Amino acid sequence: MQDKKQIKVKYSPVFEEQLKKLREVIKEKNSKFHKQLLTAIEREKDNLFIDPHRGIQIKKKQIPKEYIIKYGVTNLWKINLPDFWRMLYTITGNELEIISILLEFMDHNDYDKLFGYRKK
Repeated sequence: MQDKKQIKVKYSPVFEEQLKKLREVIKEKNSKFHKQLLTAIEREKDNLFIDPHRGIQIKKKQIPKEYIIKYGVTNLWKINLPDFWRMLYTITGNELEIISILLEFMDHNDYDKLFGYRKK
């Protein structure tokens, strides 16, 4: 009998810090948009437990060099969030488990800069 692979979701230190700041903004400003963004991030995180490949895969040649250096990624995926925000993650694992590592989330302007669509 073949066991099903275990699916895990983890956060990079950058992602953890971003979530912390997002929660602080919600607490301080009670911002409807920031609440909506946090809800979407949490929903998509939960969805990754069901399907780690649910995002849009970034072509290998388009993976920013800084992500290869900073995170050692060999694959990169994005999930579209409300108001043109993006969540980036990578998938790793072995025969027993699949791990989605949430790297960062950002607004559309920062996403465009990261991928060279807009000058920094």
